[in-house]
Amino acid sequence: MTASSPPDPEQAPKLGRLGLFGDLPTRFLRHSMRVAPWFLEPVLIAAWTTLIFALAKPQRRAVAANLRALHPRWGALRANGGAWRVFWNFACTFVDALRCETGTGAVDWEVEGVAAFDRLSRGTGGAVILTAHMGNYDLAAPLFSTRFGGRTIYAVRAPERRPELQAIRERELREREAAHPLFRTLYNTSDNHLGIVLANLLAEGNIVAVQGDRVMFDVSPMEVTLDDGLVLRLPKGPLYLVRATGVPCFPLFIVRTGWRRYRVKVFPPLDLPPRVRGDDSAAAKLWAEAILQVCRPHWAQWFVFEEMLHRAG
Repeated sequence: MTASSPPDPEQAPKLGRLGLFGDLPTRFLRHSMRVAPWFLEPVLIAAWTTLIFALAKPQRRAVAANLRALHPRWGALRANGGAWRVFWNFACTFVDALRCETGTGAVDWEVEGVAAFDRLSRGTGGAVILTAHMGNYDLAAPLFSTRFGGRTIYAVRAPERRPELQAIRERELREREAAHPLFRTLYNTSDNHLGIVLANLLAEGNIVAVQGDRVMFDVSPMEVTLDDGLVLRLPKGPLYLVRATGVPCFPLFIVRTGWRRYRVKVFPPLDLPPRVRGDDSAAAKLWAEAILQVCRPHWAQWFVFEEMLHRAG
C-alpha cells in the first residue's frame, strides 16, 4: 500500500473543505489544541458539538433513527437528545486523540477481561479482532500492538470522504506506524482485493482488527434479524473473512469511562457454528449479538452516523 500524495488545496472547493467531512475543521482543531487551556475544553466541546449537531442534519437523523430502533419506547425528543450525546462523546474522543497526537495531553487505560486478552496476546497463529466504532480505537490499536508476541496487528479502516482530509489521515497514520512498527493500517477500497490480502496476513500468523458495524461506500451489506425483531445492517466482509480462514475471532471494544479515561473490554473468542452451504444466519446472529453486547448498553458511544438499525415489520 502506498500513501497518496496530498492534493493541491487551491483545487478543492472551499465550501466542501469547510463542511463536516472537510479538512479545515480538523486543521483548526489541531491548531487550537496547542493553545487552548485544558479547563476550557468542556465548554468548547459542548459548543462545537452543538454547532456540528445543528449542521449535520442527515447524520443527526440517522443516529436518532438508530436509537429509536434500539429503544422502541423512546419518543422523538428523547432520541434527538440521545443523538446529541453520541455527537458529544465523539467530540470528546476526537479531542483526546488530538491531545495525544499534538503532545498536549494523555489518556489512561484499563483492561477488562484479562484472561481473554492473555489468550489473544499469547497466541501464535492468526486471529481476528472484532470491534466497533466506539471509544478511542485509533489510539488503542497502536498502543497495544506490542503485546501480541511480536505479531503485527493490521487495522482495517475506510478512507475519508474528501482527499484533503484523507491526506491528513495518511500523514497521521504514517507517523503512528513509525512510532509503533508492529501496527499497520489497510484501507478498504473497491480496487485493492482486501479480502485476499487479509487472508494471507492471517495465514502468516498476524492479527487483523476489523470494525464490523458500518456499511460505507462499496462494502457489501447483510441484514441480521435478532429474536426481539431488531434488524442490523452490517458489512459482510468481516464475518466472511473469519468463516473462510477459520481463525479465532475475539470481540474487543473500547469504552470511554471518564475524562481521558478508557476501558478495553475483551471477550473470549466467538463460538460460531460449523460452516454450512447456503444460509449462514445462525453465525450472523451470533456475530450481531457480539457487537450489541457492548454497543447496546453503551449506545451513547456508538459512533455510527448512518442508518443501520430498524425493527422488523
